[in-house]
Amino acid sequence: MPSEEAASAISRSAKVSLRSAIIAAVAMMATFAAAALPIPLYADYQATLGLTDSDVSLTTVYYLAGVLVVLFMGGSLSDALGRKPMVAASLAFGALGCALFAWLPNAAVLQAGRLVQGISCGLTMSATSAFVLDCTSHYHRTFGTTITSTGALIGLTVGSLGVAAFAMVSNEYALLYIGFIVAMVAIIAALPLTHETVSHRITLRRAVRPLLHVPKSIRPVFPIAAGCYIAAWGIGIFFQSLSTPAAVQYFGSTDPLVPALILALAMAPSAAGGPMSARTTMKFSLVGGSVLMFASCIALYSTLSGSLMIPFLVLCAVFAVACGIILSASMHMLISYSDPSESASVVSLINFAGYVGTTLLSVAMSGMASALSLAGVLAFITVLGGLFMIPGTLCGLKMLRR
Repeated sequence: MPSEEAASAISRSAKVSLRSAIIAAVAMMATFAAAALPIPLYADYQATLGLTDSDVSLTTVYYLAGVLVVLFMGGSLSDALGRKPMVAASLAFGALGCALFAWLPNAAVLQAGRLVQGISCGLTMSATSAFVLDCTSHYHRTFGTTITSTGALIGLTVGSLGVAAFAMVSNEYALLYIGFIVAMVAIIAALPLTHETVSHRITLRRAVRPLLHVPKSIRPVFPIAAGCYIAAWGIGIFFQSLSTPAAVQYFGSTDPLVPALILALAMAPSAAGGPMSARTTMKFSLVGGSVLMFASCIALYSTLSGSLMIPFLVLCAVFAVACGIILSASMHMLISYSDPSESASVVSLINFAGYVGTTLLSVAMSGMASALSLAGVLAFITVLGGLFMIPGTLCGLKMLRR
């Protein structure tokens, strides 16, 4: 019967879309997991390469520079070349970054490795994120928005915990980087199992135009999303950059386990924020998530200053859930207000705004790392995050439809 054939076709389409979305999600998390590998090892690199705390913080600036170049000049490249080739490119750059860290003869190569990893993650945040959204536009939309907004944080967790687990059996970290190179090549090999979602491609010249235009459809709510992304990511940079020095100074840790736990707990629970946000209104998610995030930051400062490791770790998880709520709500809000054909541009634009703000906060944090205690740096970055978030939120919340 025709109805049965139609139902069968819809079922096949849903399965192909879900398979494509899962492969793209794995690619996204693998890219960010690779980018997280060096973070718990900064204490080791400080000892072997003679890095200071400011040098360690500066590595984040190199990483963010790589991300921003891609998002600023080529955020819509996948609209011209297709999603699948750009996902493959992001994985290839990720493998190159791992190769540099497996070699790592000096501090210059370390910074170059972070720059290459930034390019890889920039491609992931634009092309791979758009691919996930394309594949879940008709089915599994909560999965799509959750992965798009928090998949990077989940990947960072996998990478940091992978280092901690590996450190229990060996300190030959080059083998870990080589393992990730193999994994990325395997994901590239799996891309033919996905389906290309770009049917009407734009010109390459149009694709590499700088991101200077906010689509009219999302202008009323874009300041809210941008403020949320900058605050959540900007404060999260503290955990990515300085979790190792903080673990050494406040908790007496001399191995990668504690900093890996700090980073993991400050990132991974964010995945729970997506489903939580989907069960309530966007406005409630944004306001409630923001209050919870800043309250957890105040408590994190107190427990870090008092060297209270267990409460600090618990609060890292609370902070992550709060970030997941506001990031997922922000992404859902933007997708709801935009046209489906604008998905790649919208994702690139919000990530670009988030990374620009985060870069500014990271530079400020690097400058204060030698003048303040690390707990003081956390307080400083929290205040700056609030200054970025509050104006846009106050101006835009009244414009939400629900």
